[in-house]
Amino acid sequence: MIKIGPLLTNEFKQAAALLRLQEEVVVQESEAINEGELVLRSLAFWQHWVPCQLHMAPSMYVAREDGRVLGVISLHHTSKSRGSWQVDKLVVHPEHRGRGIAQELLRYVFAQFGSQGVMHFLAEVPANNDAALTLFANCGFCRSSRITFYRYNPQYQHEHEKLTEGFRVALPHNKQAVYQLYSEVLPPALRQVLLLSPDDFEIKELAPFTSVEKSKHKLMRTRVWYWVCEDTERMTFTASTRVTADPEFGYKLEFAVHPGWKHMAEELMRFTMTKLLADMPKAPIWAKVYDFQGEMHELMPAFGFERSGEAFVLLREHWQRSRQSKRSAIPHLNPVINFPLAADRTIFKE
Repeated sequence: MIKIGPLLTNEFKQAAALLRLQEEVVVQESEAINEGELVLRSLAFWQHWVPCQLHMAPSMYVAREDGRVLGVISLHHTSKSRGSWQVDKLVVHPEHRGRGIAQELLRYVFAQFGSQGVMHFLAEVPANNDAALTLFANCGFCRSSRITFYRYNPQYQHEHEKLTEGFRVALPHNKQAVYQLYSEVLPPALRQVLLLSPDDFEIKELAPFTSVEKSKHKLMRTRVWYWVCEDTERMTFTASTRVTADPEFGYKLEFAVHPGWKHMAEELMRFTMTKLLADMPKAPIWAKVYDFQGEMHELMPAFGFERSGEAFVLLREHWQRSRQSKRSAIPHLNPVINFPLAADRTIFKE
């Protein structure tokens, strides 16, 4: 009999082996689950007995049968409000696929988190993974947008041009302005699901680098900073690059260009690449571009980036049925995790 529960300390080796079986063509930050992080998640099994608003580490659950881990699902909150959670990993052992284990893992986390007030779930699924897209669609997810991932070709000859004035590193007191910029850029549906706030943009000062070796050791510890372009007359940020330095994958770039200043996209790319290639320790460079950022897609090849894969952003709004009269002719099935059926919306006359 298959049972689902939190990842325990004696199961992290099985879970790590299972995660290595997953074949992904897209590199993104949600994939960076190494064995050390997996140990920390298994040690944090205690947090599953407290409300999800108090979870300190990403949550991981496993499907086990006769002491063997058959499936793994992991998710983390997208904002400090913890009202929205993103599915990072969903893996089932190849020998046990087709038994509905993945769907039961999803239903489990929906019931677990939905009963505690979580309203939204999202996932990034590779566009060529038809089985996963079908699975998430059957569990109530809908497509929101498409993401294209790019990788910088180090053989590309980048010209170091004079940098445009107005660009600088964001300072800690700029988090409200950075939040406002990203709120203007994100589509309403995605913005509503992510539930971001100014506190989600924690900005630390980027210390100057004096030695390449010391800089690399100091920088490549999953540090995040923002390069921004400021319109001093309007006292607002018009464009920004979010840089994540990760020891496993190098630099990951995410761009935000205000709809009213799309002409700044090229200057933003030029500033970002010049700073990365000239002033930062050498490492692979990845970029993440949404389908609504058409101006950035056009600039990628001109700055030496090549496509590495695509993914869909899938959204699911958790819906919980309200109590109805016992005289209702249609019984409720699985009220915690199901969306309303068409028949449920029929108005019954007494």
